[in-house]
Amino acid sequence: MLLVLLAGWGFEAVDLGHAADDAAQIAARLDQGAQDADAILTSGGASAGDEDHFSRLLRERGNLSSWRIAVKPGRPLALALWGGVPVFGLPGNPVAALVCALVFARPALSLLSGAGWSQPQGFRVPAAFTKRKKAGRRECLRARLTESGQAEVFASEGSVRISGLSWATGLVELPDAACTIAPGDPVRYLPYASFGVSSGE
Repeated sequence: MLLVLLAGWGFEAVDLGHAADDAAQIAARLDQGAQDADAILTSGGASAGDEDHFSRLLRERGNLSSWRIAVKPGRPLALALWGGVPVFGLPGNPVAALVCALVFARPALSLLSGAGWSQPQGFRVPAAFTKRKKAGRRECLRARLTESGQAEVFASEGSVRISGLSWATGLVELPDAACTIAPGDPVRYLPYASFGVSSGE
């Protein structure tokens, strides 16, 4: 998924392959990435479990600037430098990895490449769903527009349900504050195309 995204954004992707849950293997891949690439995107190992060596390596041997953000899905995002090269440590769950790649990695990579900061163009549409959320974190829901122009959201919010990625044509972004959404209420819809992604990808 990440390789396709990067190619669609006009970048030349270098596939460093998979690394086992082993600190030495992960460090070796990061060293290789820092040598071969201008930025590194990873997926997984950025949480706080015993086998999540990635975030610990970034703290001990890299330069970890941000970790565990208030976004759902995507809390264990890690932003760091490794050997002076920017690292985007995306979550391991595919939905969270996609959301963090779109929201955080894409604009930063665009800026690093000299193309400037890319801001997704969203617009307000009526909701075709009901949702109540607590304050304290932003939420991105997989969504698509109905024939009447309302935003409907995928039935499951689980970060491992990849079927929702192809079902959706964009994201509905809910603010950090607490909110209750009822059908007909205006919500901010961000089409995949505003992130430089075709919904067919």
